[in-house]
Amino acid sequence: MSDEQTKEPVFPDVVARIEKIEQHLHGWASKPVEFTFNPAGTNLYSIIELSLSYAKRCVAFAASIQLLLKDDHIVPATVIARALIETIGIGCLFLSDMDRLIVAGDRDQLDTRLKRFYAGFKGSGVEPVHVLDGIRHLEQLDKAYVKYLDEKYGVFTRILGIVREINPAVSNIYEILSVINNYNDLSEVAHPNGVGTQFMYPDPTNENSVVEQARNRFRTASVVAIWQSRYLVTALENSVDLPDRYRAAFMSLSEGGPGSDSGQDPSN
Repeated sequence: MSDEQTKEPVFPDVVARIEKIEQHLHGWASKPVEFTFNPAGTNLYSIIELSLSYAKRCVAFAASIQLLLKDDHIVPATVIARALIETIGIGCLFLSDMDRLIVAGDRDQLDTRLKRFYAGFKGSGVEPVHVLDGIRHLEQLDKAYVKYLDEKYGVFTRILGIVREINPAVSNIYEILSVINNYNDLSEVAHPNGVGTQFMYPDPTNENSVVEQARNRFRTASVVAIWQSRYLVTALENSVDLPDRYRAAFMSLSEGGPGSDSGQDPSN
């Protein structure tokens, strides 16, 4: 990630954090599915495979966003950035639901819920989890983290001061970095309405500073989507011991011997 890639001023604090997040995403995406015990007869393999697949999908999206912005393809970048936020939200919700049902000791409900994430497809008899459920879950995680970072480092207060020089109407930093606000902004351009069509692709006679400001706004929104991947990274880090917690909750002492197994496919 660089200023040249995004073609607009990028705050050094945020750039450094995005680069760190991308490193962590690549680390998770490259992990194999493996266990310290045999998970045969369970859905553990599918749980871990799916959780790592969310990271792989995010890596692909982040790389695509950067390549598109480098060539000034803003609208395609926003379409992918919107899909990136949806992936982050569903990935975080998935891991939260698995954790919650392990704590509850409800293996039947866990398997049912897993099947919707793993094999859900509209009209198939197994309905997928709605993407807006993931967005709402992500929103709950969002404000607390932005507040924590700003109180600890003052990063966003500095950004807010700069933004207010351009737009005094911005009341607080959450307006800029809120997941739901960013998702809604990206949706405006991803959909073929006025903002995402003639306003972003005007006739040369209509090129002006207002159009360029809009382009800068949506470049930033696409980059912020990559930053928001940090919620998935945190969810994955918090789930490192999920197999052990699953084993303790659902597998008898006679199960789970040494070695690994592919377990069972929840789609069957």
